[in-house]
Amino acid sequence: MRMEKAKKLRAGIIIAAVLILALLSFAAVEYTSQTGFCNSCHEMNTAYAGWQSGFHQGIHCYGCHTDEGFIAKFKVKLNGLKEVYIHLTQEVNMEEVKSDVPERRCIKCHDFTQKDKYLERIGSFHKQHGDYKFGCLTCHGDVGHSKDRFIGFRNEACKQCHLPKKQNH
Repeated sequence: MRMEKAKKLRAGIIIAAVLILALLSFAAVEYTSQTGFCNSCHEMNTAYAGWQSGFHQGIHCYGCHTDEGFIAKFKVKLNGLKEVYIHLTQEVNMEEVKSDVPERRCIKCHDFTQKDKYLERIGSFHKQHGDYKFGCLTCHGDVGHSKDRFIGFRNEACKQCHLPKKQNH
């Protein structure tokens, strides 16, 4: 009888521990999913300030930096653990940090095939450049963290086609 009570107590403790761990994990995921949390590391101050004053300030960081769904969020959280490790163990040069933002995330909000939403000229311009395999960030690389919508001729990719090569005399 005593052995049975001990087993029930042990099972109860294990179940309670699992529930508490699950609750804490859920709370941690929710807390670290807040846009402001992205700025909790000093390295992010410039990017965060640019986001706050930029055109996409109403878009959650995940809108551009994460695909939708549980698996994508799980991958981001795992990567976040790696980023915390790097933050605690290394000096981070944000000039060298590049974030992958695939076109499919831009197109969720900016689908230029919708002629009623965008001028035909803008749609054809984007199609033409898409045909050359230029992604959105080729011309709009600063848009998420800046008021600049278009980086235009500051971009080397643009200069390759749009500026004539200087002739040596």
